[in-house]
Amino acid sequence: MRTLRQNLFLLLNLLFMSTSLFAQEKNDESEMKLVREFEGGKLYEANGFLIPVISGSNFEMGKQYGFLMVNEMKKVRDAILVKEVEAGYLDDETKAIWVNRAYESGSLRTKQFYEGVAEGTGWTLEDVVMLDQIMEFGIYQSKLHSFAGCTSIASWGENSKDGNMYIGRNMDWSPAFTKFPTVLTVRKPNDGSYQFATTGWAGMYAAFTAMNEKGVYLDLHDGTSMGGSVVAIDRPSLLNTLVDMMSETSTLEGLESRYNGMVASTSAIYTIADKNGAASVESSSLNGNRVRKPAQNNDALVVVNSFMEESWGLGKRETVSNSLRRFSNMTDRLAENKGNIDAQKTKDLMDLRLFNEDDSFKENGGCTKPALQDADLTVYQTVFDINEQKVYLKVPVPEYFADWTMIDLKELFND
Repeated sequence: MRTLRQNLFLLLNLLFMSTSLFAQEKNDESEMKLVREFEGGKLYEANGFLIPVISGSNFEMGKQYGFLMVNEMKKVRDAILVKEVEAGYLDDETKAIWVNRAYESGSLRTKQFYEGVAEGTGWTLEDVVMLDQIMEFGIYQSKLHSFAGCTSIASWGENSKDGNMYIGRNMDWSPAFTKFPTVLTVRKPNDGSYQFATTGWAGMYAAFTAMNEKGVYLDLHDGTSMGGSVVAIDRPSLLNTLVDMMSETSTLEGLESRYNGMVASTSAIYTIADKNGAASVESSSLNGNRVRKPAQNNDALVVVNSFMEESWGLGKRETVSNSLRRFSNMTDRLAENKGNIDAQKTKDLMDLRLFNEDDSFKENGGCTKPALQDADLTVYQTVFDINEQKVYLKVPVPEYFADWTMIDLKELFND
């Protein structure tokens, strides 16, 4: 029989463990502070992340976003668009071509949202549209290498601890984007479209990393090193098409079908998922789209910036951002942790660094680059708990560090 002293020790130990777990959860759950309100829209801040929650018609949501985010949008515009103009890359004629392309080929949803943002900011429609389209414009100008070394991992079924879907994503891009707050935009339309959240920057609200209320997930990786760096400007904007897909699609199968029927304007690689499974779409502006699915009985997936689908008939191609190294690293880490993946483990895996301090590759490494040691660095990280509709955000760069911060999307969707 245990003595009274032993029981007391056991009780104190359990209390300490519970307190530690609670502290960890509280660390994730940084309080969302209301910064500003406007006509039904609310701007929150949590641990340095900005969360505009906008609702109503597409015009109303755009107007709310513009009014709430104009100060941050101006910083991005001045740092990126103004420099493009000053360098002579973006004259009035070029701007008109890109604005007309994105606006005129866009859905009614896109047009009304852009018009609302212009109203809310007091900017011209041209500046609003151009800021949102800067990624495709950069590729078109051929000033970017395989510009982003992004990595995504997905685990579900037998690969996760409880069978639920967990997705980790590192957004690797130019160090310039560390200077701007990471923005999680939550759209709550009243036209019957699905609510969704997308992670980006002020004035750039495309579905770079997004999930809708049905649990459908999508993230975007650069694919130009494999699919070609040609941008077809006589096709609809890829970025606007992704917003429509997230607004209207309720299953992974539906998302696959949308890609099968799309001729992309820009080469890209996507992670797509819902609660029941995940796949990757490898998209070439020159040669169509192909869906890559995990091997049979393998409930895990890794996505980087190289085409991995065998049916292309292409050799695996390394990139300046070490795509093949990141792919093998994260494939091995998922296999080592099979059956134990949950949100916390996904965060742990995404935090594993690719390089040592001396720029050598890390043994048993991961994919995160908090410093510029190859072509880019990890600008932000996300982990999505798809079933519970929670997203965890992090900025790993030391000068702008923000630790994992949980945002409860279910609560925001239902508010």
